[in-house]
Amino acid sequence: MTKLSKAALAAALLIGTTGLILPVAADAQKKKDDKAQKAPVLGAEFRKAALEAQTQLQAKNVAAAEPAVVAAEAVAKTEDEVYFAQLFRLQLEANRLEQTANGDAAVYRRLEGALAKPLDDLIANPKTEQKDRSRFTYRRGLMEYSQKRYATAVTFIEKARDLGETDPELSLALTKAKVEGGDIVGGAAEMKKAIDAELAAGRKPIEAWYDYIIPRLAKADRFDDYLVWSQAKLKQYPTSKNWRSLIVYFGFSGKRVDLLDKGQKIDLFRLMRVNNALADLADFSQYAQYLNTVGLPVEAKAVFDEGIKSNKMQLTRDDDKGLYAAAVAAIKLDGPISAREAKAKAAATGVSAASAGDGYLGEGNYAKAVELYKVALAKGVTKTEEVNTRLGIAYALLRDDANARAAFANVKTAPRRDIAAFWIIWLDLGATVPTS
Repeated sequence: MTKLSKAALAAALLIGTTGLILPVAADAQKKKDDKAQKAPVLGAEFRKAALEAQTQLQAKNVAAAEPAVVAAEAVAKTEDEVYFAQLFRLQLEANRLEQTANGDAAVYRRLEGALAKPLDDLIANPKTEQKDRSRFTYRRGLMEYSQKRYATAVTFIEKARDLGETDPELSLALTKAKVEGGDIVGGAAEMKKAIDAELAAGRKPIEAWYDYIIPRLAKADRFDDYLVWSQAKLKQYPTSKNWRSLIVYFGFSGKRVDLLDKGQKIDLFRLMRVNNALADLADFSQYAQYLNTVGLPVEAKAVFDEGIKSNKMQLTRDDDKGLYAAAVAAIKLDGPISAREAKAKAAATGVSAASAGDGYLGEGNYAKAVELYKVALAKGVTKTEEVNTRLGIAYALLRDDANARAAFANVKTAPRRDIAAFWIIWLDLGATVPTS
């Protein structure tokens, strides 16, 4: 059985501090000063029924409370009497619902429609204090959300906010209602308001707020917004785990799996690697496989060695042993990059220079990589977006931020433009390697 959350169980406390309806002395109805409040106008007949109703409601004796509430409703005549009768009806239905559900959230959600009319009556009643009206309105919004009537939920929750409701979960509830209703942009805007308010108050926004919006932006292919939100989250929570999840959402899940080519995925893996975000055998093995297939065995071997040293993987599977052996054999066959550097610089096109730059980048010789990538660009290499991305990466790993940003700025076309934007986020965060 699924137990009810605190929010669900709060229905049993909807009246809260209403208190006992006791007889009021005549002089208590007189104003002692300008700030004194007028006592409720309650007749003797109503008081008798109301006291019985409240006694049974406080005892949560639903069977005995039912006729008492009905009796109070029947004799309610003044505005105050109607107001208290409505409160009794709400509490009666809340008690009944709590007892019927018996802690089962699914049953509670299925039957909570019984609270709708009592809540609506109190929301519309001018006698209801604004703090209660905001609370009741918010509760109605949550009910509509649970029934997947998202547009109506948005209306209620926005109204509750306007009335001054301060529940800390309101922003997330409104965000969810908008997103589930198909308004991902509106939902993200609501969440941003809440985050901005937290930052303005000197508080750190809740990580779950980012985690709700970000994957939904990815699913909706709104990657410009996705990158903005990724940057915002990483500024607050710059962990290796978060770097990995954000990069995976971007390039290794959903439709993106087939959209990005191996070279693009390699540059994302490189960003994971520099952020200590390669998590396990699957990450290291896939990364190394891509490197081997594009002719970068030095980097492939280095990736495997790093995974083994960090205890994030073991070289026990036959496939991985084969990949590692292939990388070692290719390194011996290819020889040093310096041996083909002069030929690359003298070539008519920039293809071989770009290839040599990739080799140097994989070896960690970033200064040489920069040199060869510049040669490739000067010779009019066709894959300018790829070369500029990697030129930016080489500069970034040299901690030459200005030139890295200049190179990344020349990457204009998605998805490489977005890969470059991810690397810029790393620069914005100080090009530091997270430890967790």
